[in-house]
Amino acid sequence: YLGNYPNPFNPATTLRFTLPANADISLDIYNVKGQKVRSLKSGNYSAGTHTCLWDAKDDSGSRVARGLYFAMLSYQGNQLSRKLLLMK
Repeated sequence: YLGNYPNPFNPATTLRFTLPANADISLDIYNVKGQKVRSLKSGNYSAGTHTCLWDAKDDSGSRVARGLYFAMLSYQGNQLSRKLLLMK
């Protein structure tokens, strides 16, 4: 499971993901062009529910433009995605 609240959001949204088993994960944000904007989490996580805050900033710490983004959770050969709408 991968979800977020609030959506649409401004200035931040909380991403929540649930893993069925321990796994190495990566949680990244992409723009509509498919370019990675931010790497939020990576590493080994235990089974269960985890949360992460995205403050609408890119990896360099700059605020991103309003619009549509995608959160992508990758683990054990699986990928889950979620649309995120940033309003200003």
